[in-house]
Amino acid sequence: MNSKTWAGALSVSLALTTAGTAAAAADSDSPAAVVAALNAAAKPLASTSPRGGLHDLDAFGAMVAGAKVVGVGEATHSTAEFYTLNHRLFRYLAIEKGFTTFARELSWSTGVRLNDFVRYGKGDPRKIMHEEVKGPYDLFDNREFLGLITWMRSYNATHKAKVQFMGADLLYPGDVLFDKVLVYVKQYHPDLLSAFTQLYDGLRPTTPNAGAYMALALAQPLETRQDYARRATEALKLLEQQDSDGNAEEYQWAVQHARALSQTFTDFAFDQSTAEGRRQAQVYRDTVLADNVAWWNRTTGHKIQMSGLNAHISYAPIDTMFVPAPMGGVLRERLADRFVTVGTSFDQGGYNFLIDKGECPEGSLPAERPLTCKGSVAAAGADYNEYVLDQVRHRDFILDTRTAPRAARDWLAESRPTRLIGGGFWSPDQATKVALGKSFDIVIHLHKVKAATLLP
Repeated sequence: MNSKTWAGALSVSLALTTAGTAAAAADSDSPAAVVAALNAAAKPLASTSPRGGLHDLDAFGAMVAGAKVVGVGEATHSTAEFYTLNHRLFRYLAIEKGFTTFARELSWSTGVRLNDFVRYGKGDPRKIMHEEVKGPYDLFDNREFLGLITWMRSYNATHKAKVQFMGADLLYPGDVLFDKVLVYVKQYHPDLLSAFTQLYDGLRPTTPNAGAYMALALAQPLETRQDYARRATEALKLLEQQDSDGNAEEYQWAVQHARALSQTFTDFAFDQSTAEGRRQAQVYRDTVLADNVAWWNRTTGHKIQMSGLNAHISYAPIDTMFVPAPMGGVLRERLADRFVTVGTSFDQGGYNFLIDKGECPEGSLPAERPLTCKGSVAAAGADYNEYVLDQVRHRDFILDTRTAPRAARDWLAESRPTRLIGGGFWSPDQATKVALGKSFDIVIHLHKVKAATLLP
């Protein structure tokens, strides 16, 4: 059934169903039957605001059940409601389900610095974000995300069970990681300090701005980048060969910090001037994202909420060019049913995006920072997943794709266009085809959204 036919049939069928004519929904493949099945399964979401009551999320709590890691995706990288929703879900999971770590698609070193603020009040989160939440992460430097970080600090000030922040990604090797490894080596293996200092020579960032550093690092000759990767990995292996000397916890964290450095420089060492090199780097990145989350869960015992773009959180590839092997699929292999994945969608609204130079494209407006713009999308066309989801009787809702009625599960199993907006301007020709039921255990759909507020 083409999009115009589907839309027309849906309009007629909904009218008949509303009038009480059950025959219109008798065919399990009919548009009315699909929407009726979605209506039966959808649980209303009262708000995306992190403030206020949480009782409407009890249904979500039942859906995630005994999961130890819950991945929560975002349909765009810079929409306010996806940040505040992540905040609200974590608040619920922390209070009601004993979750203690919020993880994000951010570099390990950024996570270390933000966690020092969340746990101990050390540092200024706005300064940390301005320095490290840059480059590919630049749109995350927004008011809504800062609100989560400051709430986590406030929560820790008044609760015995502390929450923590984790950066699971690998794109920036911050100074703090070199410092932590070298301090550990100096204290427990001083005879190796000279070797580690030589191995790390020249690898430290030369600018506090992570985006500027990444550009410089990737502009280095391939042979140089491969040498950096060799040395960072040699340092990791050297540390792994040492005994913990009765300091098991300090040792395992020092090794993980050294591993994070090895991960970053290994990622830089792929030949990204070729399509195959870029593909290998992208596969490696998502594998590392999953490995780091699994390591944190295994080492700390913490339950984790992991946030990132839908493409990373999905079980199946939905952006085959940039995320050919998503972390969601890798985490399912690592954790089995201890991992649950949540995708998000929206029917209409705004987002921020980055430009390299010049003015914002036609149809968009300047955002709060140079080289950023605000885009918007109208209501989804009839061939989109979002179009059908927006026919559900709840304005915003939560849907368990695993337990929905048969007609809904059959519809969810089919691939159709869906919006996925990373860091750039989006147009309909960039729609990705997604089978929501094969990609996510749970889908949260929002009717209307707005762009996040970027920090100047």
